[in-house]
Amino acid sequence: MSATVKSFWCALVLGAMTLLARGDVLVGTNGERFVGTVIVETSTNVVFESELAGRLTFPQSKIRDLLRATAVEVTNAAIASVATNTPTNTVSWKPPGVGHDGSDWVQLKSGEWLRGQLKYVQNKEVEFDSDELDQQTLKLKDVSKLYSAHRMFTQFEDQKPAYGRVVISNDLVMVTGAEPLSLHRDLLMGITPSGGKTGINNWSGNFNLALSLQSGNNDQTTVSTSAELARRTPNTTLLFDYLGNYSQVDNVQSANNERVNVTYDIRLNQDWFVRPVLLEYYQDSLANIAYRLTAGVGGGYYIFDRDELKWTVFAGPAYQYTKFSTVETNQADSASTPAAVLGSNFNADLTQRLTFIQSLQSIFTEKEAGQYTHHSVSTLEFEIKRHLNLDVSFIWDYLQNPQAKSDGDVPRNSDYYLTVGFGVRF
Repeated sequence: MSATVKSFWCALVLGAMTLLARGDVLVGTNGERFVGTVIVETSTNVVFESELAGRLTFPQSKIRDLLRATAVEVTNAAIASVATNTPTNTVSWKPPGVGHDGSDWVQLKSGEWLRGQLKYVQNKEVEFDSDELDQQTLKLKDVSKLYSAHRMFTQFEDQKPAYGRVVISNDLVMVTGAEPLSLHRDLLMGITPSGGKTGINNWSGNFNLALSLQSGNNDQTTVSTSAELARRTPNTTLLFDYLGNYSQVDNVQSANNERVNVTYDIRLNQDWFVRPVLLEYYQDSLANIAYRLTAGVGGGYYIFDRDELKWTVFAGPAYQYTKFSTVETNQADSASTPAAVLGSNFNADLTQRLTFIQSLQSIFTEKEAGQYTHHSVSTLEFEIKRHLNLDVSFIWDYLQNPQAKSDGDVPRNSDYYLTVGFGVRF
């Protein structure tokens, strides 16, 4: 068998394997491209199972091309590959609008393309507002290419912020501007539309709700809510965090507490960050705390900072003021004390859609303020879709020395909560 014939059949087999692995391809009229499987096709709609976004329904009017991975297409593609000496790998395809239509573009390693607006790149995540899929949180490791339509601020380790259009191509991050820069993506710390100026594009967040209602022999209502709002620049994060729990059994409260945290982090390099702002408000009437205010500063370290594993620790001095709901006769109704704060945040991807998140904050104070408290949240987060999660959380609040109430009753040291609810990212 001649070398030419051998080359032809090798190209044919490789082309077949490549296209069959990629599956069907749907290209929208806006240029976005999805790889997966056509489930149903009618004269009006196409139901498409995307590798990225799950099951989607597209009107025929919004579809530019629909390519099926049939044997005929595989053969023709392989023959064309030999004749023109061009690769059949669909990952090499590039939307014609890239760099010309005023939109940002992201290509995933699956070969799918998204068109829209880049919110930020930080902590190995890419927040992207897709035309077709709305807000998406992508893993940076799953992104093959990124093209920004406008100039952005990019922060590399041990470099001053660079300002210009950004291109990520495999392992390189290139910034075009007055001072062009090209560095390995492992040195990338963050990308945002602005370097600290006010703008809605720098904000993102999520909201979670768990609700349980029971009637009959016992009437019970349980509501747990949490919310997070974050503002990001290439090397800073301003975070507002809320957690509330309320429970009532037969018209008697069994839980009623709220916690608000505000932190501001400045990342110095790949390993270290400082936290010049740490604020916490907490109230729990059943634990005899009318309100408790904590203010502190400190610094932290990234033990792990990988695509699938993140672990940071934090420590610093603080000041705490506590107002008690009721107290015994001749006892002070408040306590103020210096404090020390220790914290840990752990995040691990167990599977592509299942993530384990564990956060712990411990505070050491003088005895009259409780001496030692901690707040621990352990969460299993299952990604239903890119913007919708199912969360199962176990919450443990502990106070070593609770203040006795006016009737002499001493609250228990620990409170436990198990919540199951849905979370939405925006």
